Amino acid sequence: MPDWTDLVSQALSALLGTVVGGAITVFVARWQTAKTINAQTQLAAEQHAASVQLARAERERENSAVAAKQLLERLADLYAWLPSLPDVSLENPRLSEHARARCSEAMESVRRGMFTELFSITDAEMRERYRELVRLAYDAGWRGAGGQRPDRLVRDVRNYLRYVQISLGSVIDGKPLPVHEEPPVLDRDSPAVWTPSSSSAIWRDPADRS
Repeated sequence: MPDWTDLVSQALSALLGTVVGGAITVFVARWQTAKTINAQTQLAAEQHAASVQLARAERERENSAVAAKQLLERLADLYAWLPSLPDVSLENPRLSEHARARCSEAMESVRRGMFTELFSITDAEMRERYRELVRLAYDAGWRGAGGQRPDRLVRDVRNYLRYVQISLGSVIDGKPLPVHEEPPVLDRDSPAVWTPSSSSAIWRDPADRS
């Protein structure tokens, strides 16, 4: 009888070991499967988030480029009529009534761009450069800043306008902006024309043939 009891005990022990071992194996397999699924789910979520972020960044870049092109068109009109900038607030313009009116219209167009297309440009530094240009134009045209040296005034604003144009071109091309430049102080005493600190030929005003 004891032999039979030992045999049954051994059989039960073996069976129990098999059952426990099988349960552990199933548990581990399920745990590994769940871990793999969770990892794959997280990876898929991260990839989706990255894809969404990339798509958003691309849309923002495209919107910025479109806005920059529209702003360049506004600046082109102002560039063409800059010689009449000192005449805007004068009763008797140096050049002509027609040129003064067109310059005033171009200034207003550039100012409107500050409240329309400029909002689509994500680069804060680019937005600030454009606003500085608007401030310069209105200080010169309506406040009469720098009016004692009208020729220098026109070239000051023209050079800064060129700087802003080139900066907008960088936005269109998706390139880093040119280095930051402090805008000219229009009421300064110096007769020297303001130019960016960079000596690169891209800053030179084509109208000066320099």
